[in-house]
Amino acid sequence: MKKTSFIRGSGSPERLKLIDDSFSMLRDSPLLPDLRMLYKSSSDMLSEGFIWGDGWWIQNSFGFTMGAVPLLDPFWSKILQNSYDAFWERIGDGNRIGADNGVPTHPNYGYRAPDGSLGDCVKPGVGIIYRQGDGDVDSYDWFYEATAAGVLMEAEILLFDRRPEQIRAYLPLMRRSLDHIESVRAENGLFLVGPSANLLAPSYGGSPADEDGKPRKGYLTGLSVTTAAALKRTAALCRMVGDTESAAEYDKRLTRTLDALPLLLTDGGYFVKSMDPDGTKHGVYDADRYGYLESVCNVDAAAWGVVGPETARSICEAIASVPGIRPAGMLCNNYPHLDDTLNSYRNHSDAPHSLGFLSGDWVDGGCWATVEGRAILAYLRSGAYDDAFRAAGSYMKWAEEYRQDAPMSQWGFNTNNPWQQENDDHSECGRPVSVMVDNFAPVTCLLRGLFGWEADEKGLSARPQIPDDITSLEQRVPVTFGGCRIYVAYTGGDGPLAASLNEVRLPVEEDGTVRIPADLLPRGGEFCLNLDRSGRAPLLTAADLRPDDALDGDTEGLPQELRAIRADCAAQLEREGDPLRAAHLKEILSAAETAALRRRLPFDRHELRPMTDEKIAQILNLYDQTVRELYAGLKYRG
Repeated sequence: MKKTSFIRGSGSPERLKLIDDSFSMLRDSPLLPDLRMLYKSSSDMLSEGFIWGDGWWIQNSFGFTMGAVPLLDPFWSKILQNSYDAFWERIGDGNRIGADNGVPTHPNYGYRAPDGSLGDCVKPGVGIIYRQGDGDVDSYDWFYEATAAGVLMEAEILLFDRRPEQIRAYLPLMRRSLDHIESVRAENGLFLVGPSANLLAPSYGGSPADEDGKPRKGYLTGLSVTTAAALKRTAALCRMVGDTESAAEYDKRLTRTLDALPLLLTDGGYFVKSMDPDGTKHGVYDADRYGYLESVCNVDAAAWGVVGPETARSICEAIASVPGIRPAGMLCNNYPHLDDTLNSYRNHSDAPHSLGFLSGDWVDGGCWATVEGRAILAYLRSGAYDDAFRAAGSYMKWAEEYRQDAPMSQWGFNTNNPWQQENDDHSECGRPVSVMVDNFAPVTCLLRGLFGWEADEKGLSARPQIPDDITSLEQRVPVTFGGCRIYVAYTGGDGPLAASLNEVRLPVEEDGTVRIPADLLPRGGEFCLNLDRSGRAPLLTAADLRPDDALDGDTEGLPQELRAIRADCAAQLEREGDPLRAAHLKEILSAAETAALRRRLPFDRHELRPMTDEKIAQILNLYDQTVRELYAGLKYRG
């Protein structure tokens, strides 16, 4: 099997390689984990990965999905939608409990959620966990920000897919979720919620407990940020299908949300994590009490365009001014530590390590790639290109060794990850290999962020966000928008940006945004977006960039079982007329050839962890099992 180059370009070899490697993890990678390894034939969904079985978590998949939506082809877009349908099919209605069969196998599946509530995790055939599932779950509020994130991701999927019948099918469900969130809006326009209603939970403890020890509610910044992004996109969907009344209602809610957000800003131009009803702010860095910097709500505000360019830059500058929040090049959730968790209040303590893990290992200070992806979008939007590429490169080093840990512990140094069961000198490791969806977020968000792809009711927009040391970049993987494929060619330079779609010149806004009206992008079309700052770049076409991704049938070294699977799928493909099933068959053929190629390539990347015989065997099993899972999943294609 030949190695496909997913980009062509000139400039920094290191950065161009990082971009190409990132595309390979979404397409075909004999040297890195790829997305196919997360497919589960038991549900026709993606999974969290690693030791977490068939489960799918909103908070863990959030960064990956928000980066991936424009980059996935129709087959993987379908699989992604299936993954979130598992939540929509189990949306709270005030009556059903989390267990699919009404008989909880664990107390977490026994909660009866209000109408519109989504939740933390779905395990098909088992049920949904409506509250964040770690710790004293009975004391937690509903997982409001996960619900907001679920609406936001669905809106993104629908805005890029653009089928009116799909939009009309999901809008009633999304309304129920947005109404659920609206029910906790306070008079000041903020949202008042209790412990563990945040991304990433359970790092939010609400407000200090009352004299009886009962946790109280606070104004959670992340919920305002994520809800604002969801409202904006849902209003756009309503306008696309002519529901102007609902669009006006969501616009009104959006305005109220944005008008209240400044209440949560610090003098330093970044957001606090939360505010108590008495006005006490949590997350003012270096304050005597609650004096940490919270990264999650801040990078989300910049990534989703909830704040303007000036505030987005001040957020990135605040992060850069605190070395302790990125000591290993990765962004920690917060720094120096949380002193306002539920356990902090109960123990009347402001000490670190209040969540049962050492600070720096889990949601108090750990590094979560799902957050890092959103940080990369924020960095690129703000012009902090070095920060974006450093962050993506840090995670790529771990991916090269098939150690996609989530979280990265010890403030990102990950010297001894608790979930991998390893000792300090790495001579023992119970779980030497991990592939997790969290760690695809830096990949997808880097790739989406390079051109700042956005969709709304009017069409598609792009904004080059590419450092000067990349002087040209041709993206040979198309963006999918409304059923058409868009390749992109960028040439740097000192001149004004010129843009054209095929031969149609497009206007460029002052900030470099190029807007492509939807009527220029008919379903089934194929286009090339040319972006040129040099004034002399030739106009390229889709045919110039379309890669030759034909398979060569090389399965040397592959076990006979997998060679038989490949042969069967090749025979089926010759007579297959259904595009989705044909795409599925091609994924199996490609996965089989990649599994064969992986056997013939060296296992020589072990700067971070030893490459033992056991680890090599587990890596090969990842590739082999991917073929088996994809093959078993053919049952869903008729």
